[in-house]
Amino acid sequence: MRPTPIDSPNALDLVKELDDATEQMMAIGVDQIGTPQWQEAFERQQRAFRGWRDYLYLKADEKPPARLLRIA
Repeated sequence: MRPTPIDSPNALDLVKELDDATEQMMAIGVDQIGTPQWQEAFERQQRAFRGWRDYLYLKADEKPPARLLRIA
């Protein structure tokens, strides 16, 4: 069953969350890697990336299959 447009996530929201989460993670100093703050930022970034990846897979599945071009 395909999701309705209401169920479908918003691409702009997903990519903004990925950008914000990545920015948060990059703002943490190397000396803080492994701390609870870093772990929280890492998990947020991973969730955002998975959400974006799943959205792209969903959109790829909606496309009709590409047809091979016949070249004379």
